[in-house]
Amino acid sequence: MEIDLEQFLPYQLNQMANLISDDFARVYQQKYNLTIPQWRVLANLAQYGKSNAKDLCTQANMDKSTVSRAIKSLLQRGYVEAQLNQQDKRVTQVMLNEPGNAIYKLIARDAQNWEAQLAEKFSKQQQVQLLNLLKELKEAL
Repeated sequence: MEIDLEQFLPYQLNQMANLISDDFARVYQQKYNLTIPQWRVLANLAQYGKSNAKDLCTQANMDKSTVSRAIKSLLQRGYVEAQLNQQDKRVTQVMLNEPGNAIYKLIARDAQNWEAQLAEKFSKQQQVQLLNLLKELKEAL
């Protein structure tokens, strides 16, 4: 039995996710000199607030070494701050600081513009339907 990759949903979703991620990455790589993992860490910290590396791995669906490198780089660039968790001194909490929040807001504005251009290809109803279908797929897994 063979699989037709053009009709195989996991393959098509993966292809689309990579295309979208790569296209959007150009926005923040060229303008802000951030990598994909750095952007994902910034975005998750902005969305969920103070976090640790383990939680960021789950939130951003990235492996620990990638998240750790992104955090280290963001610390060096002055976009995040780290502090020991008071309940568990083995855990370091990371949070956006003022420069990190400022760059996040700039990228978020660019992200919304980029998304709006992409969404123009669909009606509002199709956009809602697509998001609902993706949500259902995620819940099914």
